[in-house]
Amino acid sequence: MKILNIFISIIFLISSSSLYANNLLLKSTYSDIDNINFFIDENDYLDFIRSNLFDQPEFRYAVSLSSEQEYNLKYAKRNRFPTISGSIINDESIERNIKDNQSVRKRRDDSFDANLEIRQPLYAGGSINSLIRSAKNKAENSSLKKQQVISELILEANKLYLLRAGMSYVSNYADNLLALLQPYKEKVNNRVSAGIVDPVESALFFVKYNQLETLVYQLKSSAEKSERNYFLFFNDESIQSAFPKIEINTSNINIEKKSYKLETSELSYLEKKEEIVSVRSEFLPKFGISARYTKYDIDDDSNEDDIRGGLYFSTPIFNFGRGAAKINAAKAAADGQKSAIDVQKKNDGIEESRILSDLNNSLLNREIYLKSFNNTSEQRKTIESRIELSGFSANALAEVVLNEISQLDNLINNESYIIQGYLMALHQNQQLNKFFKLDIN
Repeated sequence: MKILNIFISIIFLISSSSLYANNLLLKSTYSDIDNINFFIDENDYLDFIRSNLFDQPEFRYAVSLSSEQEYNLKYAKRNRFPTISGSIINDESIERNIKDNQSVRKRRDDSFDANLEIRQPLYAGGSINSLIRSAKNKAENSSLKKQQVISELILEANKLYLLRAGMSYVSNYADNLLALLQPYKEKVNNRVSAGIVDPVESALFFVKYNQLETLVYQLKSSAEKSERNYFLFFNDESIQSAFPKIEINTSNINIEKKSYKLETSELSYLEKKEEIVSVRSEFLPKFGISARYTKYDIDDDSNEDDIRGGLYFSTPIFNFGRGAAKINAAKAAADGQKSAIDVQKKNDGIEESRILSDLNNSLLNREIYLKSFNNTSEQRKTIESRIELSGFSANALAEVVLNEISQLDNLINNESYIIQGYLMALHQNQQLNKFFKLDIN
């Protein structure tokens, strides 16, 4: 495990140094794409995401579970208090068949009494304190899961928002390029008929044009799907999603902080340890004090009553090994949960390395994708402006248009990967809620 932690730390240092170097040169996300002019700044974007989290059913469910554990904790604490109970005992003789007139059973012993009893446990084998500690761990765990749910909802909201914005933009961009290319269909047919253009060249053009049409339909379908998912989550009627300008500050990423899953595993281990104490208490002595007030014959307005009190004590003597078996089972469950912590540490290390690696690659690819798209866009504009003077290369124009759409899609997706990767890194180390200025406890 130590070797794994050292390996992860080395990867993080390498990744973080590369991330930091890129961070110095990185402008706000999407800001370098000249064609985009519809933005939302970081604070407004964070406000928009925040405002749509608390109405989600996942959060309401997490809140209800957290409330349940808070009440369970109150219940566990109140087990320290005495128990007060009352009872009415009506014991009437309905029929007697006793022949011996001298028998003591000849006397009637009817009763209609009222009891009021108070019992205060002094020692219960440690079960009360154990239940309180276990309830505290469960309450902390449910509170932590509530924080985790909010953090996961932020990731989901961000993904749906960026997907809708990106798909809508790329789809509209592709549709405009298809409209730009559409007039050349008739021109190509006319030139083939006039013998100016080779039919093979014409066939290649129409193959690429059909590819472009298919691509546009696919993009529109994906855009409609992302829009439906967006509306289901946000219930927002806005026509278009603005692209968020987010500053990527890698200094917020703290690999030393535990993940939600790891901290949950540790709290679960503490619960399992308390279960050992609770199970053991079932087979230990119990004692306390009690007092009872009895009012006799309440149906006869009797003035007879009494008050009794004293110690109560009970202890198991022999249970044929059931106690040892149950205690050993609780110990085995705790040992298993302890191993689960080590498994989660390993998984966290792998997940952190993957997230940081993906984020670093997205940052490195940013300039490459932007340069490729800008170059291809300029080539398309050059071919478009000179198409009539350069032998009417409609086939070349269609090829460039296809490449331009593909590169724009890569560029937009990469920008969203940067934001999502950054937020995932913050989520992995319980920093995302703080970044969104959320404190729900």
